[in-house]
Amino acid sequence: MVYKATNKSKYCYTIEDIPLVPLTEQSSTRFVAAGPALLSFITNPPGCVFPMHSHEAVQILVILEGTEEHTCGDETFLMEAGDVCVHPSNVPHGGRTTTGFRGIDIFVPPREDYLQLMAKHGLPIEGPK
Repeated sequence: MVYKATNKSKYCYTIEDIPLVPLTEQSSTRFVAAGPALLSFITNPPGCVFPMHSHEAVQILVILEGTEEHTCGDETFLMEAGDVCVHPSNVPHGGRTTTGFRGIDIFVPPREDYLQLMAKHGLPIEGPK
């Protein structure tokens, strides 16, 4: 049988159906965690500043829409739709956006603090059901 993503498939679902979780006062995301990876479908509104931080996980950020002035390590650059930034483990990074942006963050291994945030919001670790 062929399912549409919005039908209750155990493997496929629509991003908008995943609950929105606040990361900061301005930034929010939709998490999917399965096995060795954690995905974060992040939305930052215009004027959002995501503070400098670092973590053990390797992070790959893909900008889907909008732009962000992004800092990774000792470099600052403008990221636009289609750009990808690889954040090595424990390298400080953060950014600010004047336009707002939507993107995907991939964390390997999953960030423990984000797994705890998912649990706090009642989200499953193997993906939405």
